[in-house]
Formats: sequence, structure tokens, C-alpha cells
Amino acid sequence: MIQRNGFSLLVAIFTIMLISLVAAYIFFASSATVKEGGLQYKKEQAQLLARSYTEYAIMAISANNRAGSGVCIDNINATIGNDPTKGQGFRVQVKITYIGNSRYVANCTRVAATLNDTDIDTLSAIIDVYVEYRDIFHPSLFNGYMQYVPWQTYHKRSLQKI
Repeated sequence: MIQRNGFSLLVAIFTIMLISLVAAYIFFASSATVKEGGLQYKKEQAQLLARSYTEYAIMAISANNRAGSGVCIDNINATIGNDPTKGQGFRVQVKITYIGNSRYVANCTRVAATLNDTDIDTLSAIIDVYVEYRDIFHPSLFNGYMQYVPWQTYHKRSLQKI
């Protein structure tokens, strides 16, 4: 009877286990990179949407005849994408607060400061833009438990002279 040496079999098993551990780490690292990239992309989209809706609010204020219609634009709401509650889009809410001469803000409900008629003839607006989105990679979205997925909110505030 001949005895065989089992050392090479142990080395082969150890090498295969070591290579599979390295491969598992590479897959884990690449999936984490994809997730972080997706979240960064959503955050940058939210920042661009906030900038766009700030400009939109300025145009809406400028186009609105506050004296003629007697109505000020206080809120602008929008939904962008298929379904933001499922992580497939954004919810945008714009809140506008006015600062200005009393003849410009007399009919407005959200007024931070009213200037006298003898003061400088001006109108400004504090524009708060809230862009909300959900993490599309959150495990609860895949399981159907959307109520457990928190909303991520990007807020931009600006003071604009109209």
C-alpha cells in the first residue's frame, strides 16, 4: 500500500477559500460604491431642482399681478417623476414670504416685513424650496414597507429682489 500526501489538497482548498473571500469583498465594495453613487446622484438632482424652482418662483411672482388679482403666490407644489413615494422621483414644495412696500404686500398672507409708503419702493421675497426624495436602495422599498423609508430633504433658502 502506498501512502499519498494530502498537503497539496489542503493548499488547494485554502487557496480557493482565500480567492472566494477576496471576490466576496470586491462584490461588497462595488455594490456599496453603486449605492453611494446613486444617493449622490439623487442629492445633486435635488440641488438642481431647488435652483430651478427658485427661478420658477421668481418668474411666477413677476408675472403675477398682485394689485389687479388681489392674490399673492405663497406656495408652489410639484411632483417630478413616476412615484416619489416609491423612490422614483421628487416632491417639491416652494414657500414664498414677502418683504416690501405696503402697496405690494397688502393682499399677501405670508409677509415678513411691511415697509411704509414713504420708505423705499421695493419688493423682495424669501423663497424656501424643499425637495424631498427617498433612497431607492432602501431595503424596505423592495419589501413593500414604504412607510419605514425616511424622506431625504434638501432645503434651499434665498432672498430675491423682485
